[in-house]
Amino acid sequence: MKHSHTLFNQSVQRAIAILEHLAAADGPQDLSTISRSLKMNKTTVFRFLSTLEEQRYVTKDENGKYTLGYKVTWLASKYLEKNEIRKVAHPFLCELSRQTGETVHLATLDIDAGKVIYIDKVDGNSAVLMASQIGGRMPIHSTALGKALFSYRSEEEWEEYVKKYGLTPRAENTITDPEVFFKELRKVREQGYAIDNIENENGIRCVAAPIFNAAGVPVAALSISGWIITMTLERTLALVDPVKATADEISARLGRIAL
Repeated sequence: MKHSHTLFNQSVQRAIAILEHLAAADGPQDLSTISRSLKMNKTTVFRFLSTLEEQRYVTKDENGKYTLGYKVTWLASKYLEKNEIRKVAHPFLCELSRQTGETVHLATLDIDAGKVIYIDKVDGNSAVLMASQIGGRMPIHSTALGKALFSYRSEEEWEEYVKKYGLTPRAENTITDPEVFFKELRKVREQGYAIDNIENENGIRCVAAPIFNAAGVPVAALSISGWIITMTLERTLALVDPVKATADEISARLGRIAL
């Protein structure tokens, strides 16, 4: 029985690995590429792909290449429908975007992957739309959202993050020095907001603030993002107060009592 249970776990892990590989891929993947990337033999990969295709979690095109199927989108949409933070926050994000004309994001922390995950997005009225997507992931160290949330973790976790993931440069101002990064996180924790000053994507500035639950634990963060043409450093700083005020309103709806 124990042996059977172990095999079942391995099967689930392999199926998940295939789905995650397809999710991360730039385009459709053939059997050989998937097999080689995941270090699984073709027969095993084909068996899992066939089952996933039958259940509509994977689609095969006319060239025999695989992509994620519509059922994955359905699962994601059901998760988002049931996500309390997103449901509570959404109208506030819409109002903040309307007031500022800029794109507003909501994100949570995936500490195990060293990423922030966008769980909601309201586009601004700029002619150029931002590339970010709901469900997308970005590094913690280069984003205002990541810094706003990560600053409340222990300094031991900060050091572990740097050792495990490094501080990979993503834009012209990405912080790549560990001591500078730690100093920045201390500053963010003290002031209650974070700025991404062209650190994650060239041409983009962001300002973010954390959202707290009833226990006073940061569970998400929201940000305003925009092109540097409109999001000058001066304007970014001017948006700190509305971002923090909106984050505080959402925190209050989640049960946090203002200090």
